[in-house]
Order: sequence, then structure tokens, then C-alpha cells
Amino acid sequence: MYRVSTYSSTHPISPDFETLSDYTFEVANPVVIAVRAKEPSDFKFEIENYQELLNSVARTGSDRIESSEFNAGGHSWVLIMYPNGNKRENGTGNVSLYLKLVNKPAGGGAVFASFKFFLFDKVRETYITINDARERRFDAAHLEWGIARALPVAAFKDEKNGLLINNSCALGAEVYVIKNTATVARLSLIEKKTLRTFNWPVYDFSKLRNNTSSESFPVEGRSWKLRLYPKGNQTGQGKYLSLYLYLEDLADLTGGRKLYVECTLSIKDQISGNDHRQTVGVWYDFNNDNRGFDMFLPLAELNNPTKGYKHGDTLFIEATLNEMFTLEEIN
Repeated sequence: MYRVSTYSSTHPISPDFETLSDYTFEVANPVVIAVRAKEPSDFKFEIENYQELLNSVARTGSDRIESSEFNAGGHSWVLIMYPNGNKRENGTGNVSLYLKLVNKPAGGGAVFASFKFFLFDKVRETYITINDARERRFDAAHLEWGIARALPVAAFKDEKNGLLINNSCALGAEVYVIKNTATVARLSLIEKKTLRTFNWPVYDFSKLRNNTSSESFPVEGRSWKLRLYPKGNQTGQGKYLSLYLYLEDLADLTGGRKLYVECTLSIKDQISGNDHRQTVGVWYDFNNDNRGFDMFLPLAELNNPTKGYKHGDTLFIEATLNEMFTLEEIN
């Protein structure tokens, strides 16, 4: 009598690859073959009295051995072995290994998965892993995928390789189902429908002690402000004038929704017209309402009378929102 035993494992296994130099076989491209110490994490299929099983299968006119069902990735599968090769896919002379999805996906759908086969080396107590490194579409028209030339039959039977010892062997499988749970986000350009430039005169600049803000101004349905730190802020403290663009209404920027703005901030040179400007691309969301520059303009340049930045103790600041994009999840 022959005996087949199976078991499934729910424990994740991390690869522990070793060496292939001890083995006496090669496999056809594009199959990827390696060795690891850990057993398969999804399913193991042990076959005793292997030759008797082959003889019995052959008498029925079949050329394959099927395992019991096992679960992986929320689906039921069967591991299939063709001991002498799947002739229909040019596997003659090789051990062919296949994975079968038990239940047809509902509504004409499909299950996308990649998989890895295992052969237990009883001599070295390691596992040879075999896969073709491609994901497969399992659907009503194609419930089985596998590797027709996983391993030469002669190599499988060669006791030096440790795969068929004392008329018994052990196979295995890991299945990696690709879930259709991806978040889809779309970044869209906001068409220019309103004036996007705002001018802010700051009078009596030398009298400012703390930060000061402009009046609100609208751009593309949103309310904005400029904020100025005359003596600098954060990394610019004491050495730079700091300048920021604030977004006042953030209520709809939740759930991954963001606003991208390319903006140019400038201070007018009222003498030579050689304005100081900087352009930056910035993201706004519910937790980030201001973007700009800690080190916008060195105080030494600002106070240089030949520059004309605060001529008549007045600064003329300009903000232009060049481009605007919305980022939002659409599924």
C-alpha cells in the first residue's frame, strides 16, 4: 500500500537560502531555483510508497497525482505532480509541478497569484524551491498554472540529490495571492479661472516687532494669506526675513486629499527693479497649512539701502500661485 499525507501551515516563513552546488541537475529557464532551510509556509505534501502510487495511477490511465485541498490567500488550491512530465506542455522526461485553483472565480473574475514549489532534500534536510518568477491569472478558462519542466526525472530519482529516498518524497507550495485592495490616487491640474497674483504693501516695516499677516485673498475658490517674520523664524531667526504662504481653509483636505502648489514669492526692489524672488513647490493638507521660506532674504541685504527692498520703510511683497494640483483618492 502507498500512503499520502498532507498538512498546511499558517506560520510565515522567512527565506534562508543556502547553496545549489551539491546537486547534480540544472533546470530550464526562466525557472528560478534555490535552496532554503525553512519548510513551506502554506502546504506540505508527503508521499510514501511512491512507486506503488505511480503504478496505481498509471493503471487508471492518469499521468498525475493530486494533493488534498489547502487554503492560501483566501482561496482553495490543489498541488499537482506529473511524475513523468506533462506531455501536453512539453514536459516529457521531467517532473512537472502545477497549482490548481479549486473554485472558479465568481462573475467571470480572476485570481492573480505567484507561487513557489518545494522539494524536500532528506539527505541535507533542506528544501529546493522552484518558481518561474511570474504572476499568473487563474480564471474559468485557466484554473491550472505550473512548471512543465521543474526537474529532470533522473535527477529526482538520483539518491544523491535526496529527493526520493526509501520510496518516499515530500513536496510543498507557497502561494502569494495579489489582492485587489490597492488605493488609487489621482493628481489633477486645477485650471486657471481666477487671478493668481496678490500684492501686499507692508508699511512702516521698521516698526514691526513680531510676525504680521496680510489680508485674506482668494485663489481658485480658496482663501490664502501671506505671513512675514521681520526678524526671521526657526532656522532663519536673527539673520533672515522669513516669508510664508498660508492656506486658511483646510476642511476638505482630509482622507489623503492634498493640494500641491507651485508658488513664487518676491520682494520688490523699488530702485533698480532687481526683485528678490524664490519659487517652491509645496504640499498642503489638513495638518500642514503653511509653506514658505525660513531664510527668504538675508537681513543684511534687506537693510542695504542700495537694494531698494524697503524704500521709504515700505516693502512690496508679491505672491503668485503658478500651478495648482489636487491629489485625491478615487476608489
